[in-house]
Amino acid sequence: MLAVAADTALTSVALAQGGDIMGFKAGAIRVAVSRLSTQGAIISPQRGSWQLAENAPWAREQGRWQGLSELLCPWRENWWVAVTHQVSRSNRSGWREHERALRQRGFAEVQRDLFARPANLSLAFSALRQELRALGMAPQTVLLRADQLSVTPRPGLWDFRRRHTLLEKVRDEMCRLLDQAPAGTAPDKVLCARFLRVGRAATKILNTDPLLPEEWTGPSPRDEVIRLLPHFISTGRTLWFRYMGIE
Repeated sequence: MLAVAADTALTSVALAQGGDIMGFKAGAIRVAVSRLSTQGAIISPQRGSWQLAENAPWAREQGRWQGLSELLCPWRENWWVAVTHQVSRSNRSGWREHERALRQRGFAEVQRDLFARPANLSLAFSALRQELRALGMAPQTVLLRADQLSVTPRPGLWDFRRRHTLLEKVRDEMCRLLDQAPAGTAPDKVLCARFLRVGRAATKILNTDPLLPEEWTGPSPRDEVIRLLPHFISTGRTLWFRYMGIE
């Protein structure tokens, strides 16, 4: 909800009301606010109101979709490789955080403890390493850039066809909702909830996109979703604010 509100701080009362729209009890919202505040993900600009902390890692990842096209560069058939044999899998929560960080930047496990992705991101090697560490990659990981591999990663490891299907589905759902909510539409609880759920699904798919080379996967519906999303978010925010009586 705070991501939707962008720069507008929401009061605790408004958050509780928004939580009710999404099916959460007020107590659950209070617990979430306390936890997120402790983690530094949200701040209180004035007593009783909350907004996202702009520089928090979560907030930066939430807005990553806005610059995806700028992250791509031509693929020269070289690779970024992460070797993780020194990272313990017995610490399950630590391993999950480590693996999630790698997958967040498009790495797939080619063989046990060997993760790779095409080096088609316009990032310096040091910047990629810094981002991965900030996301939770274990410090024991050995990160490499290679122009040849003895194993050839298959595009299917990234399940790109399923991702294309999900992008097409969320694009169609966004179009349907925009058709149902022309200017001046009286907002209701169900419509507000649907806008938030579909918008959240769209940003999640985009923010976790491995950004594979198009010559591997064929054209992606990603750019269509990116073009739709600003108008979709703006329309949804207007409906939410009108429903909750926020100017």
